[in-house]
Amino acid sequence: MFTCTSHSHFRHCVLVLVLGAIGAADVSAADMLRVYGSEGPSPAMQEAAMAFQDNSEVKVEVVSGPVTKWLDKAKVDADVVFCSAEFMMSDLVRAGELQIDPSSVTPLYLRPSAILVRPGNPKGIRDFPDLLRPSMRVMVVTGSGQTGLWEDMAGKGGDVRTIRVFRKNIVFFAPNSDTAQRTWKERDDIDAWVTWNIWYLPLHDHADLVPVSDDYRIYRQCNVALTERGKAKPSAARLIEFLASSEGAGIFKSWDWVIPPANPSPVAVRTDVAVVCRVDKDESKDGVGVGLIGVRRLVEGYRAAGIPEHQLHVTAVVHDDAAYWMLKDKPYRLFTKRDGDNPNKAIVRELVESGVRVELCSQTMREHGWTMDDVLPGVKLVPDGYPRIADLQLRGYAYLRF
Repeated sequence: MFTCTSHSHFRHCVLVLVLGAIGAADVSAADMLRVYGSEGPSPAMQEAAMAFQDNSEVKVEVVSGPVTKWLDKAKVDADVVFCSAEFMMSDLVRAGELQIDPSSVTPLYLRPSAILVRPGNPKGIRDFPDLLRPSMRVMVVTGSGQTGLWEDMAGKGGDVRTIRVFRKNIVFFAPNSDTAQRTWKERDDIDAWVTWNIWYLPLHDHADLVPVSDDYRIYRQCNVALTERGKAKPSAARLIEFLASSEGAGIFKSWDWVIPPANPSPVAVRTDVAVVCRVDKDESKDGVGVGLIGVRRLVEGYRAAGIPEHQLHVTAVVHDDAAYWMLKDKPYRLFTKRDGDNPNKAIVRELVESGVRVELCSQTMREHGWTMDDVLPGVKLVPDGYPRIADLQLRGYAYLRF
């Protein structure tokens, strides 16, 4: 069963409103919603239940833990059921014991896989491949919402050898997350626990969290459904609506669940985003090259869409009439016959620091008699701009011209 700890996130442990157990006989069955579910989503569900109760004055009792601990009681009085994976909900629907209405199943929010390590990360674990090192001792969970998690992560790259090596390093197969938590505290010989990110919060005094890269990251949902008993209570449907609302999403987000963005992302491809930008037109705005401004806007747009820096690969190939933007101050003044410094150097530095590969066509440079000493720091040279752009396109880069 879910139990409280001293962590600040457990400030709402009083949400476990088992009113019958504390003598609240004045609350009838018709006035109360009884909610049962998995241990993983429990803290967020508890807090959301209290918020719903405060808003609606409908009493809510939330009972959570491994299914075997609450199934018999839920058969008698469950109104709402929540699970930490689709296969768990599907199994309960198929079994028929809780009389769950399949049409009412509502996916709520996601959480990503992660690694818990010992405080201070003494083994220097930075990503999943580090768990393949000889003598690494790992714990996994083989039940509840973590069934098959480690196998999905290890097998995501399509190489069975990763699964073979990782399995040899597993020293404990916990049957559920409750057991895994206790084992983590009791056995300091375990170096890492492959689990969901949300389990860091109740163990923050006993573990550090290591996110995993996209190559190994798996997401699974929390979902919720009505029983036939709950369908007779309008408040049960309202509870599910509240859980899926912006207020419910905010509560789950505070417990590190992944919620939908307020504005849907304008991009569908979110990994290995590769763009080559052709910058060759001598057009300026307030003295700064419009092409460079366009490249910056491209990068900012992807950042705003939530694309991390390591997944964004932008190359700006500067040539022909825009090439002089890449010059240091003195050669810039000589070429333009203008006083003052090169107004483009700040944005060039910004692009380079943000991960953009800024390249200058060597052929254009030779035509003007410039040398590498004339070029701004961070700018790379390529033999010829046109073949470079074509080559990147042939390698899968999207093409933009500024």
